[in-house]
Amino acid sequence: MALYYFHIQTNVRESDTDGTECATAHEAREQAIATCGQMMKDAAPDFWGSRPWIVTVTDFAGTILWQISMDGFAAPAALALE
Repeated sequence: MALYYFHIQTNVRESDTDGTECATAHEAREQAIATCGQMMKDAAPDFWGSRPWIVTVTDFAGTILWQISMDGFAAPAALALE
């Protein structure tokens, strides 16, 4: 098992200092996707109009392994709905 760190950037940066044990690199990538989904589910109203949200996965040494960026925007047609 290896430790992977899932750092989160929304309007603030949250550094993961504990890490998550994953059996494989594939499992760590799946965890990154699950983390993104949970972030969107928990704070969907905060997402719109914010800066892009980013999940960065690193190893113990701090080497960036993967990064997922989530960005949303309102198209002109949606402005009339707000």
